[in-house]
Parts: sequence; C-alpha cells; structure tokens
Amino acid sequence: MSLFKRAENRDAALGNLTDLLALREGGLYNYTGEKVNEISALGISTVFSAISLLADSIALLPVKTLRYDSAKTIFTDKPKFLETPNANQTIFQVMHEIITSMAMHGNAFVLVDRDRQNRPVALTPVHPDKIKVEMQYGEKCYFITNANGKDQRKITQNNMLHFTWYSYPGQLVGVSPLRVNGNTYGLALAMERHIAQFYGQGGTPSSVLETDRELTAEQANVLKETWLNNHSRNRKPAVLTGGLKWKAISASAGDELIKAREQIVNEIARVFRIPAHLLLSKDGSNVYSNIESNGLAFVRHTLLPWIRRIEDGFSSLLPGKQYVRLDTDEFARGDQLSRVRGFQVAISSGVMTPNEARAKMELEPYEGGDKFYIGLQGGLVDPLATPQGTDQHDPTNELPND
Repeated sequence: MSLFKRAENRDAALGNLTDLLALREGGLYNYTGEKVNEISALGISTVFSAISLLADSIALLPVKTLRYDSAKTIFTDKPKFLETPNANQTIFQVMHEIITSMAMHGNAFVLVDRDRQNRPVALTPVHPDKIKVEMQYGEKCYFITNANGKDQRKITQNNMLHFTWYSYPGQLVGVSPLRVNGNTYGLALAMERHIAQFYGQGGTPSSVLETDRELTAEQANVLKETWLNNHSRNRKPAVLTGGLKWKAISASAGDELIKAREQIVNEIARVFRIPAHLLLSKDGSNVYSNIESNGLAFVRHTLLPWIRRIEDGFSSLLPGKQYVRLDTDEFARGDQLSRVRGFQVAISSGVMTPNEARAKMELEPYEGGDKFYIGLQGGLVDPLATPQGTDQHDPTNELPND
C-alpha cells in the first residue's frame, strides 16, 4: 500500500473518530453556539418527527424474497434471519434502527452471524459510535469497541452490512447529517430555547395600565398586584378610577417567533426530503393519512432511496439470483378504489391473473382465476381459448366493488 493511500485511509478513519469524539464531548461546532449531538438533535420535535416518519414507514413494509428464473420472477421462502433477525429483535425493529442510524449518523452497521456453512443466521444492529472503519489489504475492516471502551473486535467486510445515507468517493464512512446540517439543527435548538424562555417568562405583556399621574415605584407595584389579584384569573369586571386606562398589547413578537419556527420546520423537512405538510400538520390530522393520500409522491421521492439501500444490503446475504424486495403496496391500502382500478387494468392487459390480483388484496382465489386474459372490445377473453369458445365473462367482476 502506498504512503498516500495509507494517509487517505487514516484521514477517513480519523474524520469519523473526530465526529464521534465531538459528539461525546458535547456537540459538533456550529455558528449558533448550540451543542448539536444525538440527544439534542432528537430533542428538536421536527427532527424526531421526520426520523420517526421515515423509520416507521419503511420498517412496517413486508419483506419478500424472490429469484429470477429465466424470464419469470418467483417468490421464495424467506430465510429465518429476515423474519427473526436475532433473539431480541423483530425485523421491524432491525429495519427501524437501520433507518434511524443512517438519518442521525449517516451510517448504519449490522453484524452478520453465520453458521459453519457460512450461511447468515442472525442480524444485530451496532451503534455507529462503537464502530471504527479501516481499509486492510484492499477490503474494509470494522472494529467494534467492547463495553469496557478499550478492547476491540475485528469484523471482516463479509460479516458486516454497512449502510450509508450520503458518501463521497473514496470515503470509508458516510457523511454525518449532524455535521453537515449543524447550523440548521443549531438554529432550531436556539429557536426552541428562545421560544421556551419567551413564553416561560410570560412573553409579551398582554396589556398595560396607563395613567397621567406620577406614580412611585411602590404605588406602581401595589397597583399591579391589586390588578393581578382581582382580574388576572377570575375575570371579574374591572372598574378603573383615578384616570387609569387599560390597553391591550398585540402578541406580534410571539407571532413572529411562531413564523420563524415554521421556517425551521421547512428547512429540516428539506434536509430529509419530506414534504413539509407531513411535519407541520396544523389541523392535527394523522401524518399516516397524509401518506396514504400522497402515497406515490412520498414513496417515489422520499422513501424509495432508503428502501433501495435496505433491499441491496439484505439481497447481498442471499445466494444465487435471489433478492429482497420491500412491498410498497402497503402504502396503497388506503386508496381502495385506485387499487381495484389498477388491478382491473393489469388483468385486462394480461399482466396479472385475477387470482394474483385477489392475492394482493388478501382475498381467497376462485376456480378458473389463474388464467391470463386479454381485453377486447366488449369483454375479456382467454388468449389460449379457441375462437368458437370465446368467453365474454369478465373476470375483473370477481374483484370487490368500490
């Protein structure tokens, strides 16, 4: 290995360690002066909501295994480690931790345990701050720090799934979102702190009492306390004498803070490429109902890149031409009418059989529903049937009505 290559590997490893040390010592540097680390970032409600939305949405997708067989794709039995990854976690929990780690640290690591035949038998996520990555003899090696903080366990590339959110060519690890978006997170933290202090200290006074008379400090305090005791909570009618006037003050300062906070929400939504309305949700509607109504756009522009990373990582553990797919049909469940119409088109164009469509909708098959049909004017026909036996029966009628 050349001197320059060793220096490059050393710098990549040190860059990762520098980030982790900074996080442990309080937070990464940013211009706001706020400490941005794993805990403080999750304390930002928009960040927590964005990461939860990504992780929950992807982790709930069914995991399916398939294989190529000539021109056909065949479903295969899932290996046990994709159903029960380890003794303590479900596949939902493992996928949830993978997405969360990538969204927080830019990296996710999953330890792969194998049997004597070198077949994967268990998957265990490892926290990124326990991993150091180095290049040795042309391949990545992973060093897991033990609980004592000193001893390290070396893991070869074959036994570690390494997922990255964003990375540069030649880097051993992914870019930390906490590092590159430190100013955005820091501004959000500063804004949250300022709003909390503003309202915690009463915010802008709701009203003032005015008089043309000169009052001593003691008289002003007595007047204020008397007013608060009589009118601040019990809403008794106020009688003003001695030239006193009551004047309301608009909460424009508080309104400006709320507007600024919404801008921060938009900035964080942009970081995660999530439509801002899924995070703002002013009307109190559940974000998952929004996902159903905007499912295609959300899946295509936000979730698919994350889904592909998971699929590629898990597929690398399967033999031969087998591969993993996460079933995104889950996102279409809420739009039943569109699903039925989509299946009707698929059946009439010969892409699916009626029973395949019914299976997608978790309905029982019916006799004769395994044939492919081609749409013709006036009905659907079996392409293998003789012309005299053309059947005008429309199998899409076997699908449930809207």
